[in-house]
Amino acid sequence: MSGRATPAPRDPVLERMIAEERVESRLLDAALLRRFARSLGPHPGLVAAALLLALAEALTMTLPAWMIGLAVDRLTAAPRPGSPFEQAVLAAADALGRLLAAIGPRAALVGGLGLLIFLAWALRWAIAVVTSYIVQWLGQAIVHDLRVEVFHRITGMDAGWFAIHPVGRLVNRTTFDVQALAELFSDAFAQGVRDLFFVVVLGAVMCALDVPLAAILVGTFPPLVAIAWGYRRLARGPLRTNAAVQSRMNAWLAENLAGMRENHLYRAEPRRRAEFAALTDAHQASITEVVRAWALLRPAMLTVTALATALVLLVGQQRVAAGMISVGLLLTFLQYTTRLWIPVRNLTEKFNTIQAALTAAERIAAVLDARPSIADLPQADPALRVREGTVRFEGVRFTYPGQPRPALDGVDLEAGRGEMVALVGDTGAGKTTVAKLVSRVHDPDAGRVLIDGRDARDYALQQLRGGMAAVPQDVVVFAGSLRENATLGLEVPEPRVRECLAAVGLEPLVERLGGLDAPLEEGGRNLSAGERQLLSFARALVRDAPLLILDEATANVDSETELLLQRALARLTTGRTSLVIAHRLSTIRHADRILVLSGGRIVEEGTHEALLARGGEYSRLVGDRDQTS
Repeated sequence: MSGRATPAPRDPVLERMIAEERVESRLLDAALLRRFARSLGPHPGLVAAALLLALAEALTMTLPAWMIGLAVDRLTAAPRPGSPFEQAVLAAADALGRLLAAIGPRAALVGGLGLLIFLAWALRWAIAVVTSYIVQWLGQAIVHDLRVEVFHRITGMDAGWFAIHPVGRLVNRTTFDVQALAELFSDAFAQGVRDLFFVVVLGAVMCALDVPLAAILVGTFPPLVAIAWGYRRLARGPLRTNAAVQSRMNAWLAENLAGMRENHLYRAEPRRRAEFAALTDAHQASITEVVRAWALLRPAMLTVTALATALVLLVGQQRVAAGMISVGLLLTFLQYTTRLWIPVRNLTEKFNTIQAALTAAERIAAVLDARPSIADLPQADPALRVREGTVRFEGVRFTYPGQPRPALDGVDLEAGRGEMVALVGDTGAGKTTVAKLVSRVHDPDAGRVLIDGRDARDYALQQLRGGMAAVPQDVVVFAGSLRENATLGLEVPEPRVRECLAAVGLEPLVERLGGLDAPLEEGGRNLSAGERQLLSFARALVRDAPLLILDEATANVDSETELLLQRALARLTTGRTSLVIAHRLSTIRHADRILVLSGGRIVEEGTHEALLARGGEYSRLVGDRDQTS
């Protein structure tokens, strides 16, 4: 058989993700901006300071060009209408000019104005520095608040939601998307507010100086807005596609880097390279469309700018010749013409940032608007606690979404206080579904699940799950210390932690690593499979909950580790109600009762010896597994 990889197939996951990003609404941008503008609410001091400084900077931006025109008119002795502010500026310039009188009368004439122009630029620079610092501070505060809010929402979602949201997508929501939205506030928003103030102030100043020339500049805004709207229509779709490709790429990298061993074993590297190349091609294609839209936009705006400048010069020259305005005033308007395009240019240059931020806002809003299907119900009593750990199923029926047959079909079972009840059966019989319903990962479609005689839905989720300890088959080990992995955040005295680790046979591990604060690598790479499983038993002991759930906890271990697990299991189940889902039937020989499930129903019930004597389904399972062991 040839080892050559086939070409990368069509990626239906990417196609679905792109389709999910297609949120089309004319009101969407305004609604999103209004919604996320509320993120500014917790920081009123920073917002007020940023707005006041932006207004001050806008005012200082109008002064240099006006002073240059004033200096030109003073040199040419052109008459100008003297406003109180202009007279005050000239008086200050004269006072500064006396300091330069030794150089010459002409230097004294305009030198004072030159110093004032320098001071205006220096003041604007100082204001800009302070504004930038405050705005960045505000942006990072918003990043913090949004990340916490998004992560809080994600951690509150149910298992079904996680089944349809890849890890890479959720990582994108919490990191890149939040950062993109923060840039809207710390960069585009701040600069946009300053530029808006500048346009308003400049418009008022121009109208005060000469209405006809001001009307020419104001008249250019409609075509500029039309060009900007056209760019939005061209770029928004590709930016949505790019965001979807980025999410898919992150998810793909996470699963393929984690599964690199399998890729090596099955010689799948060429195929994986082809798949990644296809993703990067899609990413580059979407960016190319955005660049193409920008390439069309910028020349159009420059053309409008050039035409407006030419028109101001033509009309201004005629008004100068007619004695309606001075040369200095025309020069001021020409400089204002150039300055007026700076806010528009800034806006266009920030369009990619704005569009990317709005796309990110759509995605973040989708997370924040999500609601878990499993949540505290109105009747949940926050004071209710799991005390004894008894479990009873009454006619429970449950079907997984999209499945034609029920996973549980009218199940009745009971586990009394301190009783060990084992669940056995073929794959798909419904064993794990029982465990999921007990901990309210899902709710039954019909019937009731009772914990300590109360419906599981009467408990707050935190209190319900706080009364349980679970030992899964697949153990997750976090990058951190051995202590942190054993306690999982619980405040537990060190002697108790050591006692629990010793009880499950992990004393040698503590000695080998050098103590409880020894670091464990990501995924527990410096632990054996058996040590990881024993660590999960120690976690259950540390929690010391009245109800214990073991889901295939001894399925994939060697015989020596199994012996340690048997001892740990005996210690763990003593004095607490235990539901044990078993693959290795040797682990449940001494269970108080064994329930045999088949097709979502309990078909047999009894002790190990009684069920063997019956010669039914349990005997078949024992025989089958004895032959495969």
